[in-house]
Amino acid sequence: MKLYFGLDGGASSTRAVIIDADGNTLAKQKIHLGTNLKVYEEIAPKRITDIVQNLCSEISISVDDISAFGFGLAAVSYDSGRELLFKELDRLNIADKSILINDAEAAYKVTCIDDIGILMTVGTGVIGIAKTNKGDFVRVAGKGHDQSDIGSGYWLGKELLLKLSFNEAIVNHDNNLNQLYNAVLNQFNATNLNEALEIIASDENSLSLKASLGKIVIETSNSNDIALSILQEATVNVADYILDLNSLLDYNHSDDIVLFGNGSIIKSKEFRKSLNDSLSFNFKNISWIFSDLSASYGSAMLAAISKDNHNILIKNILKGDYLVSS
Repeated sequence: MKLYFGLDGGASSTRAVIIDADGNTLAKQKIHLGTNLKVYEEIAPKRITDIVQNLCSEISISVDDISAFGFGLAAVSYDSGRELLFKELDRLNIADKSILINDAEAAYKVTCIDDIGILMTVGTGVIGIAKTNKGDFVRVAGKGHDQSDIGSGYWLGKELLLKLSFNEAIVNHDNNLNQLYNAVLNQFNATNLNEALEIIASDENSLSLKASLGKIVIETSNSNDIALSILQEATVNVADYILDLNSLLDYNHSDDIVLFGNGSIIKSKEFRKSLNDSLSFNFKNISWIFSDLSASYGSAMLAAISKDNHNILIKNILKGDYLVSS
């Protein structure tokens, strides 16, 4: 039976699977290391091929036994990172059997099963995608952490650090600032803000460390006015992304909307509540749907279609021991 490899690589973590043509999961892995081709341009390709080899070794097969490889990656359009990755894939002699796609498209495959709907991915980064009735993808945001994509986990963490840096002199005189300041120091086991910033800057995974602070913003937003203001700015902008996407689609418009979500930030109930509040002026009823499957399955499924014209059914994958989504 033919085997397919799928990978979902973001800025903070990477998931990978090997499945067979019937959708059975033969091997799976999650690592807390990013494989964004722009952020980790020099090290992402090696991380990716290491995962390929590790998963194959786990089930005692050769990379030659895999029929097709799907790599769903953040910043997949970044030319320099793509070139380095293809060199690594060539080294394993699998480049001809591989497809490179955006990680959002891989997530869309396992979340929007009927190829209809708006998918908002909000994790370390943020991107929204949907398909028109003609089957063409339309996108909003997704420009990258360095291009002011407001609303991502990285943006939340960056804004928190900016608030603390600008107001460090008065943190002991403001309960809101003091709560956030101590939470950041505790997270990095630091004695002051400069030490925490140095820890972040010196780590090769500094992007994900900064994004991890988004959790502090979300968790304290119910009792902290500063955290609440950061969260509200984030969700107002994510709501604008959704409205922009909705205006680009040729779906029937109504007062109700069903949205599909992906990513650790948007799975937070507090984040979605604030987001729904921002959308309530445009829609009376807002529903969210999340997939249980990691987007790595979407990469494998798209590889099977692209290389073998073989359609693997999601319902078959769900019958087994699958890798869960973020």
